[in-house]
Amino acid sequence: MVKLNLKEPQTLAFSLIKVLPSRNQDIIKRRYGLINDKPQTLDAIGKTYGITRERVRQIVEASLKTIKESGNINELRSFWSQAQVILEKLGGIEQEKDFLILIQKELELNNSTLSTIKFLLTLNDDFCLESEDDRFYSFWRLKEISKKQIQDNAKKIEEFFKKQNNVFPIKDIVNWVKQNISSNFTEKQVEIYLKLMKDVGINPFGEYGLRNWSKIEPSGAKDRAYLLMSHQKQPLHFKEIAKSLNTNKEIIASPLVLSRSWFKKVEVQTVHNELIKDSRFVLIGRGIYALKDWGYKPGKVVDVIKEVLKEAKKPLTQDEIIKEVQKKRLAKTNTIILNLHNKKVFKKLADKRYTLAGEYKILEV
Repeated sequence: MVKLNLKEPQTLAFSLIKVLPSRNQDIIKRRYGLINDKPQTLDAIGKTYGITRERVRQIVEASLKTIKESGNINELRSFWSQAQVILEKLGGIEQEKDFLILIQKELELNNSTLSTIKFLLTLNDDFCLESEDDRFYSFWRLKEISKKQIQDNAKKIEEFFKKQNNVFPIKDIVNWVKQNISSNFTEKQVEIYLKLMKDVGINPFGEYGLRNWSKIEPSGAKDRAYLLMSHQKQPLHFKEIAKSLNTNKEIIASPLVLSRSWFKKVEVQTVHNELIKDSRFVLIGRGIYALKDWGYKPGKVVDVIKEVLKEAKKPLTQDEIIKEVQKKRLAKTNTIILNLHNKKVFKKLADKRYTLAGEYKILEV
């Protein structure tokens, strides 16, 4: 986008408010942070002038109306036009501060404060700023896109998560949105919705879900370790797990959706203590953990061999037993063979297959 031919925004803002009485000028400067980029609350301004916050709100509202009707805003039309193009490309909505930063960058207004840019946008009713509430962070929208439409779209996305009860990468969510809400949605537009929704978050693996899920908002090292191992898909020593958690790099995501819980430092022993008590993990070797979901079994190697033979319901060769045991337990081949020599538990048949002996005996089918 070309550089905007606009008088220095702060100078322009001061010029626009000259149509107001001096007290109103000062209130507008304070309210929008036109001097120091630090907007003041209605209460703070009210205390300065000894008036109620409601009276301050009325003065601000009347002052903005006066500025809009003054006929001195022609210099802003190009700015508004280009700001509108930016917001349209985003689907008509964007998080409050992110939109201001994008305008500052795209229009090369590097010497302008975000507060000043916000003030200039406020003078055009085509730009609507929605305040933060229980469901959404504050955001800008174009007047033509109703708040209800945005709320309805967000509710559908939230229901999708609840129904699937799982986390998803952005591409899967975009595909669902295109099929169930509108085929016109782009990936960027879906990301904006997810960023604005307070009940939605993202994990370091780029997966979105509901914020109250452990895969999004972990309660401790065990939740973080579970997701880490789910993605690495291999057993790990608890020291390796701790190291990975402590060196985990942030993905590129808005701080509005990425929980800081993912990046808290963990102690090595804490990881071991949490995992050994969690049924989702199986200790399959000296300090080495696997996920129960992978089919690994806790206990001694002899017990795992017994389980393999019971599940097979027939005698197995040594190689077959080794293969099946190593699917369930991190055990060396020699260790498995050594345990097979336990004649109280296992019996070697004439065809060199093994079965259970004594009270463990099973019939071949």
